[in-house]
Amino acid sequence: MKRGRPVPIWRVDIPFLRKDQWKYEGSRSAEGHGGRTHTFGVKNPAEVIRDAVVYQAPEVRLYRGKPSLVDPPANS
Repeated sequence: MKRGRPVPIWRVDIPFLRKDQWKYEGSRSAEGHGGRTHTFGVKNPAEVIRDAVVYQAPEVRLYRGKPSLVDPPANS
C-alpha cells in the first residue's frame, strides 16, 4: 500500500464466532500496573474464516497464498 494510491477490496469475510473459538492473549508488559487492555484472538483463524466469505471479486484467486488476477469469467 502506498499513500494516495487506491487499495482494492477483493474479498470480504464475515465470520460469526462462538465463545469457544476465542482465546485470551495475556500480556506481561507492566503486569499489575495498568499495562495494555485485555486482548483476545481466534483459535484456528484459517479454519474459522475459510467458509465466511460473503464477497470475492471473480477475477481474483489465491495463488501460492497471495491474491492474483486471473482472466475474468466469460459472461453467458
